[in-house]
Amino acid sequence: MTLLADGGVNADSPRLYFRTHLEQHTTKVVDLVWFLDQSIPKFAGSAEVRLAVEELIDRLGVFLGLAPTRDGDSDHGVWSSPDGAYFLVMAVDATRGVPSVSLGLHARDRLLASIAVTSEDQLSCLHVVCGTANERLLNEAVQLRRASRHLRFVTVDALMQLAGLVEAGKVSTDQAVAVLRPPSALADSAVALLSPPLWR
Repeated sequence: MTLLADGGVNADSPRLYFRTHLEQHTTKVVDLVWFLDQSIPKFAGSAEVRLAVEELIDRLGVFLGLAPTRDGDSDHGVWSSPDGAYFLVMAVDATRGVPSVSLGLHARDRLLASIAVTSEDQLSCLHVVCGTANERLLNEAVQLRRASRHLRFVTVDALMQLAGLVEAGKVSTDQAVAVLRPPSALADSAVALLSPPLWR
């Protein structure tokens, strides 16, 4: 895997083109609002829009103080924190949140064989929900698959809110990592306790 700042994909690819555009033109979290507002409603209908959303979410990871990586056109990124924690990050449509649990856990099992962690608990799945999340169904899905230690959901809005708090110095990266590993399956409530919405 290669750091997003270093490219990691063919220079002619749409992914790298958009990634470079974001690096050059989004210096604050609020700069992503327009892009997300345009792309999230169309997330499920287009491979190109999905690619853009994945890059936007990885850009939020940068603003959280994490180091996102992505292999080519993989459907998931890997974010690492300064303290050695990892997130396997997938963008999922709100209607596909429950089925995504198994996909994420399988991808996590594969990733565990390729990264150096002292404990399995250092690697968590973080599924970023594009749309309105049904917290009850997500909790049930996580519990049913006995994934409560290893998989969490967060909506795009809540993730952007958390990144804004880190950017403003109100929350540290370590605190953000803890917030993204809440007791329940959905991190939105934990984020909401930190501050009123910054933009919406």
